[in-house]
Amino acid sequence: MNKSRKLKNSRPSWCTNLRMLGLIGLLLLTPNRLLGDAATDVLKNYQNLSEKERQSKLVQGAKKEGSMVFYGTTAIDHLKRIFDEFNKRYPFIKIDNYRSGSANVYNKITTEARGNRYVVDVIDLEPDTVYGLAKSGLVASYFSPSRKEIMEEFMDKDGFWTAYYQLPVVLGYNTTKIKKAEAPKSYEDLLDPKWEGRFSLDTSDAQNMGTLLEYWGKERGIQYFEKLASNNPSLRRGKTLQAQIVASGEVDFAPWLYGYRVLQMKQTGAPLDVVLFKPTLSVPTYLLLAKNAPHPNSAALFIDWMLSPDGMRFLTEVLGRNVPRQGLKDKYPELNVPQYLVVDPKNLGTNYNEYLKLYCKIFKGC
Repeated sequence: MNKSRKLKNSRPSWCTNLRMLGLIGLLLLTPNRLLGDAATDVLKNYQNLSEKERQSKLVQGAKKEGSMVFYGTTAIDHLKRIFDEFNKRYPFIKIDNYRSGSANVYNKITTEARGNRYVVDVIDLEPDTVYGLAKSGLVASYFSPSRKEIMEEFMDKDGFWTAYYQLPVVLGYNTTKIKKAEAPKSYEDLLDPKWEGRFSLDTSDAQNMGTLLEYWGKERGIQYFEKLASNNPSLRRGKTLQAQIVASGEVDFAPWLYGYRVLQMKQTGAPLDVVLFKPTLSVPTYLLLAKNAPHPNSAALFIDWMLSPDGMRFLTEVLGRNVPRQGLKDKYPELNVPQYLVVDPKNLGTNYNEYLKLYCKIFKGC
């Protein structure tokens, strides 16, 4: 029996992103004494228990709690299947949730906290808002036992965030518009004037730009993106929407799509194919434990399961997500590369505000 409540969706705006960044500065000044320690106080009592004893305590506590609240950014169709799968193992946990873009999720959490309302237990976010939320004092450090085998580049050493899946970034192109041999093969190829007006970028791609600026160096990176902007890309919000307009032929390609979605559409007959640039960007989605989680046992069970081989096997084999754990069979092995350029919260850090403004300045109309 499915006990997940109806999924909610909200489409964020670009202005929301800008308002969100203003909140980061305010919340960095929030005194920690105003924040409770519900989750950490409960879970630290289990630290010295054996794995079996700890699991038993978590289950007992979760049965008493009976529910969990999840705020996140993962696609609605996949969230529902994740919750259904989790409930097969823990049917006594009723899941309520809110789904939106990173900025809206961030704003909801911080707005509730300013009103001394602590509702959320588990949070999933893309890198752009993770650092600000962790620095606000609203996230607990949580070293899940399942975290041990996660690839090091997909988590922080202090336990505030851990990726449970990662999204290799690809160029997705329409195969009726562009032949395979003619498709752009590198970042530099995108600057060819022949592509003017023929591709799309996402209004949320500032985190990708910031990561490449950190990798290339600011001077070279800014010059590159100014040249890219001169090719007049259309700006759209949403990776799935971009993949759809590429498939429809409205644009010929989009260089920063999530690979799993393009290949998923290709399998159903869409005229799409992918190219992976070097370095291959990877955008993780991170799990975070709310510091003041009202259902800490249920939250810990969910995070532990989601990061475990069983949880990640479901993510990759069933949903087609790439996961930061080796040894599992990937649904789309063509997205695997020896090393990714990870869009990392700690590398973006406090510079994300600058990258966001710069992205909007370069790609006018965002």
